[in-house]
This record gives sequence, structure tokens and C-alpha cells, in this order.
Amino acid sequence: MATSSIKTQLRQLLVPKTFLLLFFLFALYFATRLINLDTIPVFADEAIYIRWAQIMKNEPTLRFLPLSDGKQPLFMWLIIPFLKFVSDPVIAGRLTSVAAGFGTLVGLLALVWYITRSRFSAVLVALLYILTPYTLFFDRMALADSLLAMFSVWSAFFGILLINHPRLDLSLLLGFVLGGAFITKSPGLFFILLQPTLLLIVTTRRKTHFLKILSGWFIAFLLGFAIYNILRLGPNFHLISSRNLDYIFPVSEAITHPLNPLTGNLKATFSWFTLLLTWPVFILLLLSPFANAKKSPYIFALIFWSLLPLLAQAFVAKVYTPRYLLYIIPLLLVVATISLSDLSTRLKPRLFSILLVVVFAFLGFSSFTLLTNPTQARLPERMRSGYFREWTAGYGLKEIAAYLEQRSQSATLVVGTEGYFGTLPDGLQIYTEGKPNITVIGVGQPVTKLPESLLNSLEEHEVYLLVNNTRNLLTPIELTRLEPIATYPRLPPLSGEAEYLEFFRLHLHPVR
Repeated sequence: MATSSIKTQLRQLLVPKTFLLLFFLFALYFATRLINLDTIPVFADEAIYIRWAQIMKNEPTLRFLPLSDGKQPLFMWLIIPFLKFVSDPVIAGRLTSVAAGFGTLVGLLALVWYITRSRFSAVLVALLYILTPYTLFFDRMALADSLLAMFSVWSAFFGILLINHPRLDLSLLLGFVLGGAFITKSPGLFFILLQPTLLLIVTTRRKTHFLKILSGWFIAFLLGFAIYNILRLGPNFHLISSRNLDYIFPVSEAITHPLNPLTGNLKATFSWFTLLLTWPVFILLLLSPFANAKKSPYIFALIFWSLLPLLAQAFVAKVYTPRYLLYIIPLLLVVATISLSDLSTRLKPRLFSILLVVVFAFLGFSSFTLLTNPTQARLPERMRSGYFREWTAGYGLKEIAAYLEQRSQSATLVVGTEGYFGTLPDGLQIYTEGKPNITVIGVGQPVTKLPESLLNSLEEHEVYLLVNNTRNLLTPIELTRLEPIATYPRLPPLSGEAEYLEFFRLHLHPVR
């Protein structure tokens, strides 16, 4: 992009109307992301990530701790500054995702403005992003997927700029974005593999232009991999590849059984898209290939950018959940926006106004429910189970931590929790961090006997036990030594036994 062109576009943007629009959009974004931010209980992975961030904050020599579980650490690094200024650790972690989501929003505004040169289209994509349940839900959770989604948008943006205007500065910017994606989550590798799809938008056939593009890619990829190699400073770098194998089938197995897991994963994807993107947005996506021919190269490039990773994951994924596709959702919203903008030129104004009302009515209702009563929101069953019904949902942990903190004022406490990591031990530890009189011990699961580590602590400490009712397999005799303090129910399941968290105090002698 020529310097004069940049200046021209900036002059077009730097007008009072644009500032007012941006102020409104940014205010709406933060309102939807910050209201009731602690309504959903801490999720298992959130607890792990926040706990890692707390440990790394306190011990700089452990800055690569997430590699011990094969996880790239950038998201956890970014949580650390928020922990310094926000007392609630879950809020601190979720604010990291809110910040990443804001970066995604700004990237979408830049991308759509560049493609369409339309203020109307830029506002549309912003509103779609802000109000879409898919993005609204995960921008409010302390999970690395929101950060990966941000890098997805900016890698597409700088990739498109580099294709159209191959320059060194754009190569470097793309390289930094790719590097950030690599040290966030492994799917960041897609952002390199997908760059050639952007050649669909190239209009020139000059050999020198293509040579400049290839040179730009080389510089960007080199810088991106250089940033990725920072992780080699950690002692467990090799675990990234081995842990990835826990989530995917070998390609050889996928080829042998091509419809398993592909068919099931695609069915799940359809359900997620209709529920979390909503039907109107999904229909706009289906109509997108028929949009304005002037925009079609960008539409097809972004469709490839979104669908190729989706199909690749669906083909090999053992573990397949909605958040694993979050990084393609903002770009699908760009496609939907271009489709919607095109309809504004084809439909009569009245019909188009009705269409806008329908689209945003669906989005607004879904978003309002998520913000005010998330357990009643229309969510895929996989999400409802993970965040509200099963052991991964951290109901009661904040309340238990408050109780323990009060007790620790006059005694030293030892707390045993089901499991060795995840919801219970990490979820409790993030709330009791910095409380020297509280020691949390993971005792594994299921709990079939009272652990010796807890029994040996009874003489000098108050001892407590946290366990899910479905994993509490203690004998009737052992149960007599447990004094029930509280139970914390989860959302009832569709079938089977309801899960709830049990909180006990352990005594030397029977109490019931």
C-alpha cells in the first residue's frame, strides 16, 4: 500500500462521525464482555491456566511451566499483569480474554474496511462480532482460544496486505503475528499453511510481484519460527508434539476410517454453528459465494481460510469442542458481513431493514440470555455439560475458599481435593494463593479411602476434603469421620445421577 493511499484512508476515517461510531462500538463491546463476568463458575482449563500464571508470577524461573503439559505459554504470560492489579484471579484471567477479544474486534474493523472501504460494512462486522453468542461466550472465559482468534484475524489482515503490497514492514508485522500464534496454540501453524490461499485475491500477473510476495512470506515465516523457537528455552519443549497426539488421530488411521470421526465431528459443527452463530448468520454464510463479484476473491480466500482448518480438524480430531474452532469464527463473520452488505444493494430498503432486524434480534436475545442467565442459554450440549453439569464446572470453589480463609485466621488448614490437577485442586488453589495457613493436596480420583496424607495431618491441623458425589466411594465407616459442611449442586443432567460438590471436615473419631 502506497504511503499516499494510507494517508488518504486515514483522512477518510479521522472524522467526528467515525470517532462516535468507534466509541459506541467499543463501549458496547466492553459492556457485553464485562457485565456479570463471574457468573459462570471457573472451568477446569481456566483453573489450570490461571494457576500456572500465579506460579510463574511468583517464580520467574518457571516461566515455561505450561510446557510441562505440552501447552504453549503466551496466554498464561499475558494473565500475569492482570493478576498484579485484579484481586479475583478468575476475573484477572478472563480479562485477558476480554483484551484479546478487543484486539480481534479492532482487527475485524481494519480488515473489513480494507476489503470494502465501507463504514457501514465495518459497523456490521463489529456488531456481529460483539453480539454473536460464539464469540461472546469465549471472550469471557480465561482460555487461550480467544487469543488465537485475535492472531487469526491479524494474520489474515497482514497476509492480505502483503499479497497486495509486498513490503518489508508488512512481512515483519506478519511474522510477529505468526510468532504470537505459534506460542499460543498449535493450530497457529494453520496461519502459515493458509497464506497461499490469499493468492486468490491477486490481480496482477507480473513475475516481480510474485517474487516479492514469496520473499515477504520467507521473511515472515522465518521471523515467526524464530519466535516459536523461544520455547526451546523451556526444558519440556518436546512435550508440545507428544501432547498434540492426545487430541488427534494419526493421519494413517484417519485415512483408513475416513468417515470416523469426520461424520460425527461435522454433525457437531453444524449444531454449534446454528446455535452459537445463530441460524440467520449461518444462512448468510451459505449465501456468501453469491455476493458481489468485486468482493468474491476476498470471500473465497476467507472461506478457504476458515473451512480448510475446520475440515482438517474434523478429519483427525479425537477431542472436538466448540472452542477449538473459535479462531475461524471472526473470519466467517467477515464473510457473513460481506454477504449481508451485498444484500443491502439487492433488496428493497424495507426488506433489508426487516432482514437486519431478524439477524440482530436473534443475536441480541441469545446474547442477553448468556449475560443474564447463562444456564438457560441455547448452548450445545457439549458446552452445557462441560461448563455447568460435570466435574469440570467449579461451582462452590469461591465460597469454599472464603470459608477456609476465615478458618485460617485461627488455625492451619490442610485441604484434600479429588484429583491431582484441574477443577478442584487448581481451582481452589487460585483462590487460596498467598494464604500460608492453607495447604491444598490433590488425592486422586475416585476417592476410595481416606488418604494417609490427610489422616496424618489431623493432630496438628484442621483437615478438609472436597470430592464430587459421583467419585466419593468411601466406605460407610470412613464416611462417619466426615462432617458435612456444604454441598454445591451443578446443573441437572439430561439423564443419570446429578453431580454436586461435597465439602467435608475430617475428624479423628466418628461424628455421625
